[in-house]
Amino acid sequence: MFSAPLAGYHGTYLYTHTMKTILGLIKSGAVTVTVNNRLARRIQRAYDSLMKNEGARTWETPLVLPLSSFAARLREESRPDKPLLSGTRAGALWGRIVEEDGLKGPALLNPEGVASASFEAYALLKEYGIRLPADDIYLTDEARALKRWAAIYDGEVERLGFTEPSALFDEVVRSLRAGRADAPKRLVIAGFDEFTPTEARFISALKAAGSDLVFWPGDDTSPKGTVTIRPMGDEKSEAVEAARWIRTLPEDSTIGVIVPDLRKYRGVIVREFASELNPPSVLPGSEVHEVFNISLGIPLYNDPLVKSALDILSIGLKDEDLHKLSSVILSPYFASSVDERLSLAAIDAALKKDNLLKANLFDLRARLERAGRGTARVERWITLLRAHQSKDAPSKWALLFGSLLKETWLKGVKLGSSEHQSLSALNRLLEELSTLDEVLGQMTFKEAVARLTRLASVTIHQREVPDCRVEVMGILESAGLKFDHIWLMGADEFSLPQAPAPNPFIPLFLQKEHNLPLSSHERELEFARRTLERVLRSAPSIQASFPKVADDKECEVSPLLKGLGEADESVIQSSARLKDTVRLDALKEEYEDPAVIPVEEAELLSLSGGTAIIKDFSICPFRAFAVHRLKAVEIPEMELGIDPMKRGSILHEAMRAFWERLKGSEGLNAAIEKKELDAIVRDISREAIKGVDVAPLSDKFLEMERQRLEALLLDWAKVEAKRESFRVKAVEMETEFILSGLKIKGRIDRIDDACGNDVVVDYKTGAVNRNDWSTARPLDPQLLIYSMAGRCGAVCFARLVPGECKFVGVSSADNILPGIKGFDKDSIRAKAWPEKDWAGLIEFWKTVIEDLARGFVEGVVAVDPNPGANGKADPCTRCELSALCRIAETGAPRALVEEGEGEGESDGE
Repeated sequence: MFSAPLAGYHGTYLYTHTMKTILGLIKSGAVTVTVNNRLARRIQRAYDSLMKNEGARTWETPLVLPLSSFAARLREESRPDKPLLSGTRAGALWGRIVEEDGLKGPALLNPEGVASASFEAYALLKEYGIRLPADDIYLTDEARALKRWAAIYDGEVERLGFTEPSALFDEVVRSLRAGRADAPKRLVIAGFDEFTPTEARFISALKAAGSDLVFWPGDDTSPKGTVTIRPMGDEKSEAVEAARWIRTLPEDSTIGVIVPDLRKYRGVIVREFASELNPPSVLPGSEVHEVFNISLGIPLYNDPLVKSALDILSIGLKDEDLHKLSSVILSPYFASSVDERLSLAAIDAALKKDNLLKANLFDLRARLERAGRGTARVERWITLLRAHQSKDAPSKWALLFGSLLKETWLKGVKLGSSEHQSLSALNRLLEELSTLDEVLGQMTFKEAVARLTRLASVTIHQREVPDCRVEVMGILESAGLKFDHIWLMGADEFSLPQAPAPNPFIPLFLQKEHNLPLSSHERELEFARRTLERVLRSAPSIQASFPKVADDKECEVSPLLKGLGEADESVIQSSARLKDTVRLDALKEEYEDPAVIPVEEAELLSLSGGTAIIKDFSICPFRAFAVHRLKAVEIPEMELGIDPMKRGSILHEAMRAFWERLKGSEGLNAAIEKKELDAIVRDISREAIKGVDVAPLSDKFLEMERQRLEALLLDWAKVEAKRESFRVKAVEMETEFILSGLKIKGRIDRIDDACGNDVVVDYKTGAVNRNDWSTARPLDPQLLIYSMAGRCGAVCFARLVPGECKFVGVSSADNILPGIKGFDKDSIRAKAWPEKDWAGLIEFWKTVIEDLARGFVEGVVAVDPNPGANGKADPCTRCELSALCRIAETGAPRALVEEGEGEGESDGE
């Protein structure tokens, strides 16, 4: 590249660094070309302000536009023989060539990435006039592929009758020399740090054709600003501190936030600047008034409105991943009303509860019918898809996509300003798709959707926003701009200068020879020095920050900034973000918080939930209120294969069948002696697993599950065989209790008769703990409730974990359960109830359960998570209701769970 002014070219040039001079030239009729759209808009707005301040009521719009747009304008004026191939068509054609070539050899791992990088290499070859060596011996595999694709591409462009986009500048140069295009009398060239060879030839041709050239900002002689070095913890800390620093500056000051690696920082800047500089904007449905402008747009694919449209278009008539269908029906751009949105959310929850990994439009239609909702929109959707089953031209698919979206999307949805811009961008995208007929030919529905999605992924969408005093931009976009204050963000040793990243398709020796961008350390160091020098003269005050740690690497400040200013590690503590002002009581929300919300008699009759009501109330009163009275439930995640709840049901069914067949210790021992146990367990496991749907997995997976279940049953049989004589009295026994007027229904997994004592057994496949049975708020009170069912002599969990099967519980006497001592010898009695006997323990448990039931009925709804017997438990870590109770927003301390704590004596040994 060439530094401005143009190296190797001679003539009379004018240099200036004042905007006032430039505006005066524009007023006198000068044409202005800029390095980018941002600077063009900035100059245009400055000119409009000048004319208003001078009292003009109307004025002619000046010609201010990017250099490439000006070249295209001159080309059109010269009446060219061939149309210019658009960037969209060129990219699609190149991509098709790469894809077709890949079919002839080894498959490409990332065809889209290969096409993008190789097409960029092709453009660089054209811009810099580089010819690859004729002898392939000097070329890498990538360079040989580029050479092959370029030859095919050039032939196709010629066959189609277009001019290739990279030939734009050279074609206009020929038109200027032949007199077919008119050069402006005076041309302002604004914001360039350097020119490519084709740009340099174009500008020199304009000079030769009679244009007076004015370079801006030229050699800036402004004094350098005062630099302060700001070491910060990480990228987020940088963005937060910059936003808080901006709040301390005068309202009428102009502020530039310049970021060498803006692509990396964009997300955190948008998020933290919105929170600090425009707090209401983070609230759902709020009207956003922009307070900062960011130069780097996002891929159109990432825009929520466009993504919603693409999701709809990706749905065909066959089964789709449920996540894809969910994203459609849960989108705020799909439902036409709040009522419909709730119905669709309920349908989505039902599909996920059924653990369906795939679903289709016919499933959606059936669920809508069952819910009593209209199906006309889905019917039209299906009808349109059925009418387009064969291949067609991209223009035809663009028409279908437009019709599909018209029938299914944005019904009754009110769009804001930014959303209207996104909708316009989507319409332009469909128009671009319709131009690809000659380039791509006919394609299937899925191929057309994939092509549209690819276009959206490479199209950068930059929303238009009103003038803002805070402008966020990359270091190149800052060319020619002046500010009152600048924050240079991400100025670390790895970003300034930027590390070389040579294009893999062009031999490195050619890139260095022609000084291509990102080709060498020397080139990037020189470029960084030059651009940083310009930035330092763009404001009287510059804050330069860098992260101490980034990408798991320790960072230092850029060597180009060392010695330019003092370091300042102080931070601004005051925060404007909503969640911080709530915690600091700066923003008060007053409301009446009732201590209790009693359960009314009518509600009492309709409550359901069984023993889970008592368990949830013991864990946290608010949880019981939310789950059992407000009906707040977690939307389940789909799982491949058998989900944990289903696996638990299969195990319970197998245990039921096992004891219904063997009846107790006598039958178990007989089966062992006769060597029949393996066959019995095999039959039971087969029956338990029969009919279980594990699609799309094969029957081999189901057989593995059966073998796992069989092994677990045999392991457990060894534990049961150690017991004294017992008889199974009941399995899966339904029971009911009335506690403080609350009807509690339960199902006891098993009750044994052992030595005249009822033994209550509850199957568990996870961790179990009996330590908190001595407290007024047991975390797992189910067995305590069941102890009230009869003459209970022992309560225990049957821990069904491969390799760790055992009983965990409390027993009235020795020898009832293996590994569990009688209550009078149990260490838990000495710690918790030294004065109680077994009857006293049962009575204590009854009182605990009744107190919990009474608290629920009386309406205690406090957010009060149970820390457990050792004070270390933290039920909040596994609770799905944190967004509802908002415990995190209160700043309340959370208990810490240390691995292994609270497990001592859990098995009663």
